[in-house]
This record gives sequence, structure tokens and C-alpha cells, in this order.
Amino acid sequence: MSLNPWNMKKRFTHKALLLLILCLFALEKEGFSQLLINAQLRTRTEFRDGQGTLPLPHQTPSIFTSQRTRLNIGYGMDKLRLFTSIQDIRVWGQDASTISNIDGNKLFLHEAWGEIVFNDTTLFKSFKNVSLKLGRQELVYDDERLLGSLNWLQQGRRHDAAVLKFAKGTWSADIGGAFNQQRELKNTGNIYYGVPGTQIATDSTNVAAPAGTNFIGTMYKSMQFLYVSKEIGFSKATFLLFKDDFQKPIAGGKFAKGTYSRVTVGANIFGTLMRKHKIDGSFFYQGNKDKLGNKMDAYMASLSTLFAIDRKLSLGLGGDYLSGNNTTKSGEVNRRFDPLYGTPHKFWGYMDYFYVADAYGVQGNVTRNPGLIDLYLKSRYKLKDNLLLSLDIHEFYAGNKVADETTPGQTLDTRLGTEFDFIINYNFTKQIGIEAGYSLMLGTNTLDRLKRGGNQGAIAATANAPYINKRNNGNWAYLMITIRPDLLGQINDKLASLVKSVDGLRKDVDTLNQPK
Repeated sequence: MSLNPWNMKKRFTHKALLLLILCLFALEKEGFSQLLINAQLRTRTEFRDGQGTLPLPHQTPSIFTSQRTRLNIGYGMDKLRLFTSIQDIRVWGQDASTISNIDGNKLFLHEAWGEIVFNDTTLFKSFKNVSLKLGRQELVYDDERLLGSLNWLQQGRRHDAAVLKFAKGTWSADIGGAFNQQRELKNTGNIYYGVPGTQIATDSTNVAAPAGTNFIGTMYKSMQFLYVSKEIGFSKATFLLFKDDFQKPIAGGKFAKGTYSRVTVGANIFGTLMRKHKIDGSFFYQGNKDKLGNKMDAYMASLSTLFAIDRKLSLGLGGDYLSGNNTTKSGEVNRRFDPLYGTPHKFWGYMDYFYVADAYGVQGNVTRNPGLIDLYLKSRYKLKDNLLLSLDIHEFYAGNKVADETTPGQTLDTRLGTEFDFIINYNFTKQIGIEAGYSLMLGTNTLDRLKRGGNQGAIAATANAPYINKRNNGNWAYLMITIRPDLLGQINDKLASLVKSVDGLRKDVDTLNQPK
């Protein structure tokens, strides 16, 4: 039997094309589908004339640009997921010169974790998902009120922790913990000195103070938490129990053996009506000891709504109450609620006057913080699918009595001020977002006093020293551009296009190979 060269060529061409197509599909589906590579470059130019605290008279506003550069790499395989996020945070011009290599420690590891999946094992076969997540990671739960990534801050927030995750049906639960040390130790004990942040002075009378997390002064020594979530139709109910432990402080900035433990417990309800209206409620209690060993008895309550008026307009109102101390008298119980490790920028005004990095309390003393009442209106208007306008109005009050430090026995009005936040969000493309905002704070004399407006620093030693009154209004504006390319997604798109082209080429070859 003679071989037909034409048929041999046809069969060889078909097999070669088929092999190429199979290789491309295998590469796309099995290889790249398990790999994640994306980046983010975010620049934010800010105009500050009273951001965080009221400005002094004749104080010159500041303008600067900060930048976050992130590279995220993730990979998933059977029973294992890995993720790493490296970032560089800097202010334009922060280097000593354009050729200087002395730029500080701004490149660091934001996340690096591995997640071991135990699905289908004998022990956990009845669960939908069981996994153990180990390493540096973000702890993001619910609306980020108490545990969040703090994405607004260029460096964000992360924890070195282990989290065991369970999921079954509409239930899920996370159990996590962390234990911190500065370095490897031999036989020198486990005292943790923490890495307190530093509050940057905003004027010549503002004494620098440790900021830490939400101004608590130092990092926790250890922490443990339990989070439980239950989906109910289009709504959700959650429960959180969180305990953080702080090394016992002693005189001279030293620490002693043992810890003071703070316990926070509470629940959230995130309701959805008619699939478009939202009603959210929260209540949390904080007890046991604060980081200084004082007894704690504090709580937070929140209720917010957002109603979809039509396809473009949404309106909402709500209120938050965070308990605080009666500043007219001293006591051994700390009633100041601390919003843990969340995203305060998202809730209590974009100008960050409360529970962020600037002092808030009588003479800046956070242990005498009078708490906060925040009543707010929110509006969202969608001009286009890629253009959103937002306007929020906050009315702030102290949550407890505020002492008048200049007149013993007298109190100040509890009203703190009104803040207006106007934001424009524009998605230029899927990879490029532009956000601009302007905020105005109309403060009161009480806010001036609580934001370190008076006796402090060197002049505090003089009993009758006059208060240094600040301006009762603050302004803040910013322009933020976020570029977030999905580097591997572009490769996948190219592969899909190539596979389609090869398929078309195969059909053309079939047509040409038909005997004439």
C-alpha cells in the first residue's frame, strides 16, 4: 500500500495545530489561572489647612504628594495558597537629593502568608472549607469598623498572625491569634517593648506623643479573637470576641513582666431590604483592663441607613456613640471606647479628627477623652457608570461632660463642630481610578480645647497661662490617582486571543487541505 504525501501532510498539520492549541489551553487554564500578579501605584496630593486638628492663626497650609507602590504575587495549588505583597511608601522629595541612597526604611513587606487548605480530609470532611492562614496578613472583617486594612493610609495595616478558618453552608467562623517579640531571644524572658509610633507636632506648642494604633501608645504583646458570621438571605449577622494583651508599663519607659488584657465583645447586623436598601446596626462592649492597668467599662453603638431613591441617587442617615470619660472629675475606671484596629477614616469624618493619629482629649490626654457622638447624613449620586459624587455631613458632639480647664467646676458645651466631606470618584479605565475630595470643618471652642488648643507643653507649668486659641475652621483637599494593572490578566487575554487566532488558522488550513 503506497503512502499519499498529501494525506500525510494534512494529518501532520492537524496534529501540530491540535498540539499547539492543547498546550495553550493547558498553559492558560492550569498554569496562569493559579497565578496572580498585579501591581498598584497610588499617588495622593494633599492640601492641609486644618486636617486632623484645627490650625493656629496665621499658620501656613502644607502641600505634599505621597506615593504607594505595591507588587502583589499570589499562587494557588491543591491544598495550598500563597500570597506576598511588597510595597514602597514615600513622600515626593523625601530623599536628600536625586542621587542620594539614604532614603530611610520605606520599602517593606506588607503581606506574606500561606494558607493550608484541609478540605476533603477525614477530620473536616463535613465542612465546606477549613484552612489555616499563617504569616503577615490583613485582618478585614465586616465594615472594617474594628478590624480593617486601613487602606486610606498609604502603608495600610497588617498583623503577624495565625487564623484558622471554618465554613459550612451559611455559617463561617475564624479563630486567630498573635504573639509578638522584637527579636530572637535565648533565656532573657518575653518582655515586649512594642514599637510606639510618634505623633508629628502640628505646631510649636504641640508636644509629640506616642500614636500607636488608634493612639493607644504601643503595639499589643499578643491577641486572640473569635469571629462568627451567619448569612440570612441577603442580610448577615456577625459576632466578634477580641482580646489584646499589653506589656505592663513601669516608670522610665520600661516594661515589667505580665500583661494587661483588654476584652472587646459585640455583634453586627447588616440588613438588606428589597435587595437595595441597607440598614446596619452594631453594639460592642469593652472591659477588663486598658494598657495602663485601669479598669475598663466602655461601649460603642451604631445605627446607619442608606436608601436607594432611584438608580442614581442614594440617601442615608445614621448615628454613632462611643463612650468616654467625664472629664470634670478623675476616676479609676476608663470609659473611653477604643475602636481597635479598624479603619476610622471611613466612619468619623474624612478629616481624621477623631480616633486616628492626633490627640483628642482634655489637654490631649486620651485617658480623659470624653467620647464621641456622630450624627450624619450621607448622599451618593451616580452621574455615570464610572462617575460617582458623594456628600457627607457630620455633626459631632462629645459623648460625656467636658471640663473647662480655665474655670474650675465649669463645663464646656458638648457640641464639637460640623464637617462637610465632598468626594468625586471617576474610573478612567478598569485599571485607572481618579478620586478628588474637599472637606471643611467648622469647629467650636470645645473642639479647640480638646484638640490641644490650650495649656500644654512648656506653658502648661504656669497655672494661669492663657490658652492659645486656634482657628475654628479647617480645610483639606486632595487628588488621588490609582493605577492598578493586572499584569497576568493581560497575558491571559493575549493567550485567549492567540487561541482564537489559532482556531481560525486551523479552519483555514482545513479549507486549503481539501483536495481540489
